[in-house]
Amino acid sequence: MTEKLTIRDFANHFGLKWINGDQQALLRPVTEHVVSRPGLELTGYFKYPRANRIIFLGNKEISYINSCKSRKKLLEAFDFITNEECPGIVICQNHECPEDLLDICVKKNFPLFGTMRNTNELTYESVVYLGEKLAPNTSIHASLVEIFSEGVIILGESGIGKSETTLELIKKGHQIVADDRVEISLFKGELIGRAPELLVGMMEVRGIGIIDVPRMFGINSLLDRTTISFAIKLVHFRPEEPMERLGIETQYYEILGKKIPLLTLPVSGARSMAEIIEVAITNLKLKKFGYDSGYVFENRLKELMDRKKSQ
Repeated sequence: MTEKLTIRDFANHFGLKWINGDQQALLRPVTEHVVSRPGLELTGYFKYPRANRIIFLGNKEISYINSCKSRKKLLEAFDFITNEECPGIVICQNHECPEDLLDICVKKNFPLFGTMRNTNELTYESVVYLGEKLAPNTSIHASLVEIFSEGVIILGESGIGKSETTLELIKKGHQIVADDRVEISLFKGELIGRAPELLVGMMEVRGIGIIDVPRMFGINSLLDRTTISFAIKLVHFRPEEPMERLGIETQYYEILGKKIPLLTLPVSGARSMAEIIEVAITNLKLKKFGYDSGYVFENRLKELMDRKKSQ
């Protein structure tokens, strides 16, 4: 599912100046992650409309409007671009709204905004913002920490010690993004994780309660978001259950259709899980760059056995 976004949300985020449109009009949905600059439409070419995109009018568009000799053609163009599907129009670089366009917007109760921002700059920032907001998203019960510049999801059943392990990692200098609940979006092929707004910087530690991480450990202990690269699953240690010994087989954890490497780590009282996770992430990073300790050991063992056979 994707987040429901309105033209009011967009305008508030970029600090746009409201010109026209009542509260109902400002609830028009934004569904496209790109914006439109209607050069051809202003000339009367309506064959391939991008009707559901936010429209930006910059220097070139306003210059054309001011120099156009055919008022009838402009009125047709203004009527076309202020359709029911278009979320709204933004007039950039502090230009005044053309009078005929304003009249049509008032008549149709169409959302209209102004800004001093440069058109190209705002276009780029809008594509990034809309891409993130409209990306497929989900949320999972987990902790998210950035360890050695890699975003790591820490999974496990309730009471396994995810928050306590995360706290130890923070004390060792790593950065928390989210505890207990992680919001994840798939943007440009990457999984981006962040905390829900209510839980930013907060952790629940059993026996203590809610703690404010940046207040206790400094603002540098907190990250707003991170790209998720690996998943660690904490499980109770059970001697009778077989565990991977060499680490050759790679497991994966799937989020929003994208798979990331998953490592299952048994938890016991004698193990420092924070230090083991540091080693695990270092080893996963080595694999990521082409070095696999398990295969090196396996090849070394094979060479030793071959030498013994040949003697």
